[in-house]
Amino acid sequence: MSTVHEAEEAAHVGHSNKHAALVIAVLAATLAVCEQQAKHAEVTLTETAVLAADAWSQYQAKSIRAAAAHDLGSVTASMDAAATPERAALRQKVLKQLADDEVHYNKDPKTGKEAIAEQAHRYEEERATAMEKSHSLDNAAAALDLGIVLATASVITSAGPLLVFAYVMGILGIVLGVGSVIAPSLFVF
Repeated sequence: MSTVHEAEEAAHVGHSNKHAALVIAVLAATLAVCEQQAKHAEVTLTETAVLAADAWSQYQAKSIRAAAAHDLGSVTASMDAAATPERAALRQKVLKQLADDEVHYNKDPKTGKEAIAEQAHRYEEERATAMEKSHSLDNAAAALDLGIVLATASVITSAGPLLVFAYVMGILGIVLGVGSVIAPSLFVF
């Protein structure tokens, strides 16, 4: 009778081990996807950080150019009137060019400071979202890693509760992974 009981127990352990192996495979596949997405988020984070820094550098350059045009216009306007009509016309042309340059550097809809600042803010928002997504996916990967470890330990020790905890960690990891796509800011901790 003990051999029948041992055979049933061995069959049950074998079934549990197969079940745990399947859980490990699913968690490992999910982990691979999460880590790939985390790497993609990190690349996006780096790219948008560089783009934002470049945009702010352009913004500073436009600010300097606009200030220089404004200051040169002020200096030119404060000079004594030209003695000849040709000089007076040249002076007016220079004043107009400096005023146009100042407006261009500040207000041009494509390359002005305002347009550049808007673009820089968009890059900063993308960077923040990528950072949140990266952190959320890292949390998902940690939960999945722990699930794999627990499922593996359940096979080694034949402890059913470890497999239950592996399920819990696996589900948590999947929820965090899916959440990183839907609303990454909610799953960062």
